[in-house]
Amino acid sequence: MPALNLLLDVSIVVVSLLMLAVTVTTLAFQLYKWWRPEHNDPQRYGSPDEPRLPGVILVPMRHEESVAGHTLERLATLDHPDYWVMPIVDHPDDPGTARIAHGKAREFPGRVLVCPYPEDTDVHNKPIGLNAAVHRLLELDIPFEWIGIADAEDLFHPDLLRVVDYRFRRTNAGIVQCGVQLMNFSAHPSDLPMPEGRNPRLRRWWRANTTAWWRAANVLEYFKWFQSRLKLQAVTRVMPLGGNTVFFRREFLDALRQRYGQYWDEACLTEDCKIGIVASVLGYAVDVVYLPELVTREETPATLGGLVRQRVRWMQGFIQVFRAGEWLALPTMGQRVLAVYVLGFQFFQAFTGLLAPVALTLALWNKSPIVVALLAFLPLGLSILCVALDVLMLREFSRTFQVKARIRDYAGVILGAYPFQLVLCVAAVWAVARYALRRNDWVKTTHHGTHLPAPDPELVGGPR
Repeated sequence: MPALNLLLDVSIVVVSLLMLAVTVTTLAFQLYKWWRPEHNDPQRYGSPDEPRLPGVILVPMRHEESVAGHTLERLATLDHPDYWVMPIVDHPDDPGTARIAHGKAREFPGRVLVCPYPEDTDVHNKPIGLNAAVHRLLELDIPFEWIGIADAEDLFHPDLLRVVDYRFRRTNAGIVQCGVQLMNFSAHPSDLPMPEGRNPRLRRWWRANTTAWWRAANVLEYFKWFQSRLKLQAVTRVMPLGGNTVFFRREFLDALRQRYGQYWDEACLTEDCKIGIVASVLGYAVDVVYLPELVTREETPATLGGLVRQRVRWMQGFIQVFRAGEWLALPTMGQRVLAVYVLGFQFFQAFTGLLAPVALTLALWNKSPIVVALLAFLPLGLSILCVALDVLMLREFSRTFQVKARIRDYAGVILGAYPFQLVLCVAAVWAVARYALRRNDWVKTTHHGTHLPAPDPELVGGPR
């Protein structure tokens, strides 16, 4: 019995130290922006002058009828004199989106150019479409110095390209990563569209109050990731990029093709993460630009199942990037250690959140020494601090983007914190299982346009 108690105490100490390391680094990532005053200087990115670099925005689209028209129209009217918007659509598989894309090409000639998705493959994923689009640009001899990536539902700010153009010239970075922000966190029913069918008000109320806890957590993840954590990753030169609102200098893309024979890895589920790691290996700097007024606005997945499937794809892609081993070519040991941590962070975060109360319970049940019990309690206490910071972050988010956060939204952040960790655990187990079974198909996130501005009745034939 004493031997069993000793084994339990040692196990509790090891698990607690691991949880403590993850929790402390999580806090460091979240708070990096506020470490130094220059991180919050409104003039830190300079004042953009007239754009000079021609470019192209690639927009992979598949079954995006609800958002394609609005996105392409917005992208076609940005404040830059010399750029193309290239939607990538699969005509046989998705005639609806293709029809919208070609309609916008006719509406904006010389600005919107449709790229057909390759028909010689049954695989549908983003990197295949991106590679096909770059080859199309080269075939048509369209001049470009940079290529940007937009998702089908993205709302780019009209001035975004001016800033990107200026940052490329000022920093000489190989990549410019700009901010992305999910918007639809609210638990108030009026913030959701009215569903069709019977009892629409009751169904809308139910959806608002049963989904907002994870939507709020998802929104805050993006809020902390793009304005704080990515800046730290850029400084350490270990950079898992965001999948959109990221811009690549042509020189960097040429270096990728020279090294790998292609631009984006068509077999990788997180091609953005891999290309960021490769940028560090090749010695290209990443310039992270986060200005709240310029962030690209997006929506959370429509359902909890959609969120889990999205996380499974991301986690499985991180496993692929880890197994590919590009991170082993990073210049320093510190970068390689950080790369392992970054690629495994979502797994560590998920399981430490689950294990923290388990370790504390075992410490109390086993009547462990006071030092062991305090060590088991410490990660739980820091996790509670993280939840308190999330409450403050939600308040900061509402002020920054001028949206109202209600009491029910704060309650969702607090009460949903632990269930959200359980969701991540489910996604992590699922991702490992899919990887072991070699199931690498691309699970698409459905978009409904809940983050889009409401149409003006004057413009849609409503009451005058």
